[in-house]
Amino acid sequence: MRTRPLVTTVLILVAIVGLTAVASVERVRAATPESAEPGLTGVFEPALPAEAAERQAGIVDLASGNGGAVFGALKGLGGKGYFGVVALAGGEMPITSFGDEGYTRLFHLPFSGFNVEPQAEAVAVQPDGKVVVAGYSQDGIRRPDSFAALLARYSPDGSLDQSFGTAGIVGRRPEAPGGTQLHDLAVTPDGTILAAGGRNEDERGVGAPAGVLLAYRSDGSLDTAFGKGGRVIVKGRAASYSTLRAVEVLASGKVLLLGYLNQRVLLVQLDPDGSPDRSFGGGDGKVTLDVHANFCCEPDALALAPRGRIIVAAVGGNFRRPRTFLARYLPSGRLDRSFGKDGVEAPFLRRRLGVLLGVAVGPEGKIVTVGRTEAKDAKHRGSFALFRSLPDGRPDRGFGREGLYSLKLGPEGIAGAALTLPSGILIGGSFIQGPTTSLLLAKLGQ
Repeated sequence: MRTRPLVTTVLILVAIVGLTAVASVERVRAATPESAEPGLTGVFEPALPAEAAERQAGIVDLASGNGGAVFGALKGLGGKGYFGVVALAGGEMPITSFGDEGYTRLFHLPFSGFNVEPQAEAVAVQPDGKVVVAGYSQDGIRRPDSFAALLARYSPDGSLDQSFGTAGIVGRRPEAPGGTQLHDLAVTPDGTILAAGGRNEDERGVGAPAGVLLAYRSDGSLDTAFGKGGRVIVKGRAASYSTLRAVEVLASGKVLLLGYLNQRVLLVQLDPDGSPDRSFGGGDGKVTLDVHANFCCEPDALALAPRGRIIVAAVGGNFRRPRTFLARYLPSGRLDRSFGKDGVEAPFLRRRLGVLLGVAVGPEGKIVTVGRTEAKDAKHRGSFALFRSLPDGRPDRGFGREGLYSLKLGPEGIAGAALTLPSGILIGGSFIQGPTTSLLLAKLGQ
């Protein structure tokens, strides 16, 4: 663990990064931590474009690119939609040669509609450096109730890739209550784009909720050789919560999915052609885990650990005593009994994340979950926060305050994503300053 004071560390990083010409930064500063410095090697606050700040855009996903670049998906967090990407040098400050001073420009949807706005949820980078973003178009501002899947692809310079879909965009106008929302992305070695999400997941629209995986060719058309006509559908029951929240392409070419099925945490493994992997789980390619008592369901998160093991994080329990569950699975889909209690670690903690949005496994094997601290009242709605666990799942009580560490820069902040880098873990999110937001990035060393 590094013991150098945070202010000194940030100043050194600014001096080094400044030599590589990344500008458009309002300020890079040491944030005010709520506990002793626990190994952060830098805290960065890049300035958002005016329209992104007004729409309270924040980082909700991170992906590694070529040459040490990191890309963040930007989503509107204040009720208004936002669909964009920021390119960061080393995960720190905007790369000014990308897009408009490091940010993609807003685009006009290739379809019309009253109150239709785009929202980004996920980002992935192709081997050729092109950047794919997935999310959805939504109809309605205060309480959107109609959705349609939406993707965009950008060239390495940040401009929309005209060879993808219609002028760089694949999507359509939401036409009825319900619809499909995309939550995560992955790219296979042959360039197939996999987008995971949910259909009618909020029990709106016609038909039972379902998890959806869509496969796209390089030109944005569905890859009909994958699954059934380019789709894999995991059907749930009516009046239950079912969706897919994460997708990973394994080194073997198999596809791992995480989500919910009938309010139970769900893992699915597919063969490279989209058919169920019969060697995973109970022979149907699925395993489920029940973590909820009388409420459901907050986002769950997925990370890959050494030796092919799988880390799943989810919030469960009940309203009065919620807790974060960590589960570790073997490559076969069986719970790893050497982790926690028979594969699951779910202690009741005084200090914990109030909202869970991401998980990553560091180079040393420690597990970091990210999100927001518990809201205290209307004026203190939670802070950008991370919780670290030991490789066996137990809380790392020597980290922060009994495992929890938060950065408080205003009345409300949130950590939306975590990404494993060779040097440690990058956490991205935002904090709210009145009617606008600023981005917030923190680097955690090994």
